[in-house]
Amino acid sequence: MSAAPHANVDHVGRKLRTLEQCALYKRTIRLTCRGCGRSRVMDAAALWWLFRRKEWDDSLGEAAKRFCCERCRDESSRVVRPSLTVTREMPEGPQLPHPDKHEWRRLVSRYRS
Repeated sequence: MSAAPHANVDHVGRKLRTLEQCALYKRTIRLTCRGCGRSRVMDAAALWWLFRRKEWDDSLGEAAKRFCCERCRDESSRVVRPSLTVTREMPEGPQLPHPDKHEWRRLVSRYRS
């Protein structure tokens, strides 16, 4: 009996390293505050689109540096960076806008060729 597939790898076992790869494999991103423990699940496609428009590095390590916990920032005026985990969970709460169909098809076609 084979083990359940991990969320942080693609269909052939390669580790997902960017938001773009996570979006292509329909993953979500769980951001968990290291200070208060609050977490939120975001759609990777919407995050990828934000990072693409802003021309930010979308590697998972660098992407984590772009987020902070609003609650900790508002309550204690300190910036707490969350941990980032690739998951297959359903997104929670308000989400960022998704790319339009043209941009999404462009991304998908780059990986198909």
